[in-house]
Amino acid sequence: MSFLLTALCAAIFVAGLWCYGLAFQIDNDMLQLLTFVAGMFLNAIAFFIPWQLTGHSRK
Repeated sequence: MSFLLTALCAAIFVAGLWCYGLAFQIDNDMLQLLTFVAGMFLNAIAFFIPWQLTGHSRK
């Protein structure tokens, strides 16, 4: 389970990075903005998923 979660989150993170690069290749300004914001959202989700599924350590 841990490996699958890691692989999924890594793939989501890489997709977010790919969106950053793709945003600078699009001619339409609005699509550039939406693609860049989608990349930020994907990277945030890549960190959010493991934090919520594995929980926080309570010491």
